[in-house]
Amino acid sequence: MSKYWLVGFTEAEGSFYLVRKSPTRIAHAFEITQKLDVIVLKAISLILGINFAKKNTYYTVVTTNSRAIENIISYFQNCIKGIKAVEFRIWTRSYVKHKGNFEKLSKIIEIIRNLRSIRLDKDFKNIHKD
Repeated sequence: MSKYWLVGFTEAEGSFYLVRKSPTRIAHAFEITQKLDVIVLKAISLILGINFAKKNTYYTVVTTNSRAIENIISYFQNCIKGIKAVEFRIWTRSYVKHKGNFEKLSKIIEIIRNLRSIRLDKDFKNIHKD
């Protein structure tokens, strides 16, 4: 599995997000889920040094561990393209600048949520949801 294959797979299937761990704590998280490709996910877990888990109906690699998040940031830095690159940069910058700052991270959750809700037509015009 090449680095560029994993980058492309992550652009399509991966998620860089913030999760509320408690009423006063937000953590950075990374996750890829699949229903069938268990071998692929096991390889990804080894490459990125994160946990592989089997759930009821799917498999996942997921982490909120700070050391693993730092490894993921280093691995994907300057490699991801498209809208996922924007999400990744916001996620990475929030880790570096605001890790542990509940108020700032709460605002960043909203920024990422709004970014994900944007849909464009073929002429790159915003399509509003009704």
